Amino acid sequence: MDKINLLVLSDDLDLRIEMKNLITDEEFAISGYSGFAAEGKTKIINKYPEVVLCAVKGEVPDTVFDFVQDMLTAVRGTIVILANDNISVELVNKAAQYGIRKVLPVEGMAAEEFSANISTVYKLEQQRVLDTNEGKKVRCKALGFFGGKGGTGKTTLAIGVAAQLAKAGKRVMLLDLDLQFGDISMALDLDTKNSIVDLVQDRGGITIENINGFAVEHSTGMSVLCAPKSTEFAEFVTPAHIEKIIDIMRPYYEYIIIDLPASFNDATITACENCEELYLVYNNEMLSLNNAKVCYCILDQLHQRDKIKFILNKVEKGLVRAEDFEEMFRVPMFAVVPADYSAALASINKGLAVTVAQPNSGLSRGINEIADKIIQTHTGIVPIKDNKEKKKKLFSFGKN
Repeated sequence: MDKINLLVLSDDLDLRIEMKNLITDEEFAISGYSGFAAEGKTKIINKYPEVVLCAVKGEVPDTVFDFVQDMLTAVRGTIVILANDNISVELVNKAAQYGIRKVLPVEGMAAEEFSANISTVYKLEQQRVLDTNEGKKVRCKALGFFGGKGGTGKTTLAIGVAAQLAKAGKRVMLLDLDLQFGDISMALDLDTKNSIVDLVQDRGGITIENINGFAVEHSTGMSVLCAPKSTEFAEFVTPAHIEKIIDIMRPYYEYIIIDLPASFNDATITACENCEELYLVYNNEMLSLNNAKVCYCILDQLHQRDKIKFILNKVEKGLVRAEDFEEMFRVPMFAVVPADYSAALASINKGLAVTVAQPNSGLSRGINEIADKIIQTHTGIVPIKDNKEKKKKLFSFGKN
């Protein structure tokens, strides 16, 4: 079941943290934070959250109500809830006039009760939407592929999944955010002079026109925005650039597949915070299991744990099993993909996605299953299987 996406708006940084601590129910996923300015409206339009929680201490200025009114004009179907420390009849009535569904106290309410109130308002609104036959907007999903150590095969999986989603008719952007050592351009044999660095330095600014202009259209149908060719250019791409690029792309792409570096830095953390799901790719050996534990703890501290899905890649007979990962992290394995070094090597040598270079390999079939599972999870549509898929599988999947 998809979580309820909630975005927190407040100009007070401490109040944003207070709101985060009150949203404890696992049915919610905080998709971001912003203030009552143009940046906040852009984030709402692009992320299209189900719930926007506006938090203000003291008297609520008219600029906040004007912001809400302007936002609701641009985005239909989003519920707005106001949190304030000085609730009065006048405030509740004024909030209702501007389309705010509920006014909750900033203090004096337990986290469980606070979350339950928001959940009740959301469910009532959902019923109203069903009764009036209003449609739900399809949201873009930013999916990050991450591994805390090199050699896990995350880039191969990211490329393959992006290619398969594009083949399924989805609008896909493959973004290489390994800013120092990204090699997607080489892996796909892309002859490009431009990269993400050229985009952020362009005088025209970061616009969807410039993003598409600096990206490369791949033969599979996906767009690819490459990493810098030289490591010294990585510092020109800031976390603010990354957040803006992802936000601007959202209305135009169904999937943004992000290949992340095998390390934590400001750029990596910003990308993780702007992803809906994080696929942690590891191998079935002790070093991977230990590294997975470290990365899981870091992502937990960054409040990104709920986004994590594990993929066990390059699986061979060994001491570490998928069940060991599941027992340690108490989460089901999203996918288990077999080792297929010859297929991976062939794809690199040909400059093609492995699903194109070696479509009948065990690795390709594993990637196809991952892409199908992603589509099914996000759309509820079960992809039609080819008769060839009835053959014995060389890989397996865990529970949802």
